[in-house]
Amino acid sequence: MPSRLTGALLLLVYALVFLTPGFFTLPPLDRDESRFAQATRQMLQTGDPVEIRFQDTARNKKPVGIYWMQAATASALGGAEAAPIWAYRIPSAIGAILAILFTYMAGAALLDRRAAALGAAIFALSMLLVAEGHIAKTDAMMCAAITAMMAGLARAYMRQLAEPGAPGRLLDALLIGGGLGLSALIKGPVGLMVGGLAVLALWPMGGGIGWLRRTRPAIWAPLALLVVLPWAIAITIETGWSFWYDAVVGDMLSKAVAGQERHGGFPGYYLLLVTLTLFPASILLLPAAWRAVQMRTAPWAMFLIAWAVPTWLVFEILPTKLPHYVLPTYPALALAIGAYVAARFAREPDATPRAARIGNLLWWGLMAVALAALMLAAPHLYGGGIAFADIALALAVLAAAAVFATIVVSQTWRLFLPGAAVLAAIVYGGLFEVTLGGAEDLNVSRRLAAAVRTAGWTPGTPIAAAGYQEPSLVFLTATDIDLVGDGAEAAAFLAAHPGGYAIVEGRHRETFDKGAAGLAIEQVASLSGLNYSRGQRVEIAVFRAQAAGGAP
Repeated sequence: MPSRLTGALLLLVYALVFLTPGFFTLPPLDRDESRFAQATRQMLQTGDPVEIRFQDTARNKKPVGIYWMQAATASALGGAEAAPIWAYRIPSAIGAILAILFTYMAGAALLDRRAAALGAAIFALSMLLVAEGHIAKTDAMMCAAITAMMAGLARAYMRQLAEPGAPGRLLDALLIGGGLGLSALIKGPVGLMVGGLAVLALWPMGGGIGWLRRTRPAIWAPLALLVVLPWAIAITIETGWSFWYDAVVGDMLSKAVAGQERHGGFPGYYLLLVTLTLFPASILLLPAAWRAVQMRTAPWAMFLIAWAVPTWLVFEILPTKLPHYVLPTYPALALAIGAYVAARFAREPDATPRAARIGNLLWWGLMAVALAALMLAAPHLYGGGIAFADIALALAVLAAAAVFATIVVSQTWRLFLPGAAVLAAIVYGGLFEVTLGGAEDLNVSRRLAAAVRTAGWTPGTPIAAAGYQEPSLVFLTATDIDLVGDGAEAAAFLAAHPGGYAIVEGRHRETFDKGAAGLAIEQVASLSGLNYSRGQRVEIAVFRAQAAGGAP
C-alpha cells in the first residue's frame, strides 16, 4: 500500500478515536446546533432546498451548504421525523476528518512527510477541532473547505519556487476552486478572506505574487462560481434581496460593528484561549511560533505565517468573538508545531528563550488543571454530586498531563505524539461521555421533552411554551410548537386547544395562573435546571388542558 494512503488511513483512525466519545450521546446543544438541525429538518419536511427557515422565521444568516449536507445524512438515517441529532452531526465529523487530511496535504507540500504527519495528527487532537466535529453546524466542514483551498495554494506556491514557470497542476486548481466555492456555500466570504489575506501577506514578505498566475485561475475561479452561484441565484429569485440584506447587513456587518448576541470580546481574546483550544499540543505553541518567525524567510514558514497571522488579527480586531472563529488558522499552527517537533527529531538546536518555554509550560499546566477541575465542578454543580468515577477521571487527567509535560521537558520526542494522544483521549472521553453526559441540570430540553411525552403528549398534539423557548426544545418536540410571549398567552393557548399542553417557566407562572383561572387544566410535570444559554436557573411546569367533552 502506498505510504501516503497508509498515512491517510492512520490519520482517519486517529481522528475517529477523538471524535467518537459523546458523538452519539450528547443531547442537542443550544443554540446554534439546534437551530441548524431544526432548519434542516424543516427543509426535509417542506421539500424546499433553497430557503432556510426556523419555524416561521427566515434564517438569513448563512448560505445553504451545511443544510444540504445535514439533510442528506438525516434523510438516510430516519428522515425528518426520526433522525437523531447525531445524524445531523455527521457532516461536521466528516469535515473534521477532511480538514485533518488536507492539513497533511498542505504540510507535505510545505515540509517533509514526518512534519506533515505530525502537524495533521496534532490538529486531529486539538480541542477546538474535536469540539466542532461534535456539533451540527458550519465550522468543521468550512475548515475542511478552507484547508483544501490552502493546500492547493501551498502546493502551487512551492512548485513555482522549485520549478519557476512550470504549468499549474489540475489538482491544485481543483483544490483551490472547490475549497473556495464550498466555503462560500457554507459560510460566505470567510474562505475568500483567509486565502486572499494569505496571498497578499506573502507578497511583502518576499513570496511574490506572480506564482498565483500559475495556479490555473481560468479553472479554479469558474469552478468556485459554479459551486455557489446556482443557489445564490435561486435564493435571490425566491426571497428577492431579503436574504442578502439580512445576511450581509443584519449578520456579517453587525458583527463587525458590535458584539452580536452578547458575544463580545477584547483584543487578545483568541490569544488568551489558544492554549486551551489547541490543547494538548499547545504546550509547544510558543516555541513553534518562535522558530517559525526566526525562519520567516524559509518558504514553509513564510506561507504558514501568511496563512495564520492576518486572519487571526482580523478576528482579534472584530468586536464579535466566539472561540471557533479562528479555526481556519489552526492547521497552520498545528503544522508549525509539527515542524518544531520534526526539527527536534533531527537534533536541530532550539533557540527559544528559556523564559518563553517556561512561561508556555506554566500556562499550559494551568489549563490542564482547569480541565481536571471542570470534571469535578460540573458533577457537583450540575449533576448528582461528585462520584468516585469523577475523582478518578480528574486524577487521570492530571497524571496524563504530568507525564506529557515530563516528555516535553525531558525532550523524549519519540513519545510526544503518543503522550499527547493518551492525554487527549482521557480528556475527550471523560469530558463528552462522563462530565457533560452526567450534568443533568444542563440537559433541560432533553428532560423536558421526555417529561411531556411521559405525560401523554404525542407529535401532532397542540403544545406551547412560555419563557423557556430554546431551539433544542423545538427540535426535541415539534416544529409547530407555539412559542408564546408570556404566561397569559400560554393560558389562552390551552383555552383554545382542549387536550393541549403548555410549558411555563417560573417567571411567567403568575400571569399564567391568572389567565388559567377557571380553566380545566392540571399540572402534569415539573423540573428545574440551568439554562446555560442565558446563564439562569429555571423552574418549569407542564400543564395539560382537559380534552373537549372529557377528562384531562
